[in-house]
Amino acid sequence: MEQEERKAKIRETFNAVASGYDTPALRFFAENPRYLAKYLDLRGDEHLLDVATGTGNAALALAACLPDGLVTGVDFAAAMLDQARRKARGAGLANVEFVEMDMQALAFPDGHFSAACCAFGIFFVDDMEGQLAHIAAKVKPGGRIAISGFTEGAFAPLVDLMYARLARYGVEPPQLTWKRIASEEGCEALFRSAGLDGIRTGRENLGYFLKGAEEWWEVIWQAGFRGLVSQLAPDDLVRFRAEHLNEVAALQTSEGIRLEVEALYTVGTRG
Repeated sequence: MEQEERKAKIRETFNAVASGYDTPALRFFAENPRYLAKYLDLRGDEHLLDVATGTGNAALALAACLPDGLVTGVDFAAAMLDQARRKARGAGLANVEFVEMDMQALAFPDGHFSAACCAFGIFFVDDMEGQLAHIAAKVKPGGRIAISGFTEGAFAPLVDLMYARLARYGVEPPQLTWKRIASEEGCEALFRSAGLDGIRTGRENLGYFLKGAEEWWEVIWQAGFRGLVSQLAPDDLVRFRAEHLNEVAALQTSEGIRLEVEALYTVGTRG
């Protein structure tokens, strides 16, 4: 698939899921910002760039940590930004703004921001090295850049069951580009390639128990996996959903169904 076609499909998927993206089943997105804040070690007066902001989970939480600062969140999915702006109004936050923009073409002057972050987003671009360097260029020398991504075992075994079941319907898994940075070594190599200094990487557990198989379907249907399962014809989608949720339900325990979400956080400084 050509890069522009892939980009269009990603935009279409995230516009489609925007209204349900903040479902409690995906609450690891809401947990993520406190770790970004930890690794960025914010003073409180920075102008922070949040790349691939989505519905603004990171931008809004980090704006609350910046009483004398400002957060600019960018995303190319307009419907996601609509949700982010609605949430900002509801929270009464005046120090956050959202701009519709492709992260591969950030239209800001170099050195414009004090710091930058990209939460679970950089792996949507094949050239992650070039993307990180592009983000870093928008940060002043001495400013920090942080990303979050998933470790190798994230979402297992649920996602493995999903891929195996989809294969029976002739749907192949997507390019798992995120696995290139699913280890400390991969993250550190990425940051070195972007010319960043003082690189530090850590693991944080964002996992939790889902109430049942239906909540796992929320994870599939209200986030990036929707683009994959939507390749099924309508009748096949109905059958797939029933079959897959039946096998997931077999994993139910007295606590629920475990959603494994271990995340990697990497921070570096622009020299």
